[in-house]
Amino acid sequence: MAIITACGSGKNKELIHSVCKKLEEKGHIVLTPPLHNIGKYTDGMDLEGETLLWKGATFAHLNRIKTADVCIMVNPKGYLGVGSTLELGYAVALGKLIISLQHDDELARESLFDLVLECEDAGIIAEKVDALLKK
Repeated sequence: MAIITACGSGKNKELIHSVCKKLEEKGHIVLTPPLHNIGKYTDGMDLEGETLLWKGATFAHLNRIKTADVCIMVNPKGYLGVGSTLELGYAVALGKLIISLQHDDELARESLFDLVLECEDAGIIAEKVDALLKK
């Protein structure tokens, strides 16, 4: 069993949450990003309040990365946005094992992945990650 943090763009939140669910079914502790549903809390909020909420959620997610043994970068078609790139850099700085779903055209990010699964199916991803972590 490992502690896994999932990282990736909110554009891919359905896949992220599907991967997380499949990894939990394998018995892993999975920490999901808190930012993907933040919009429901910011509606009608002034800019200062919204900024504070985003900052708090960002720090909460960085703490998830710090807590994890493994960070899985959910990057279908190789896409990582600015926020996910920040998460990747932080995870690398902490010496975390970095697994991505796909290769990245940006060599600076690609070179930081420890393992690329070349897969976007949540069930297969969970199987591959589980097998890797049991070695």
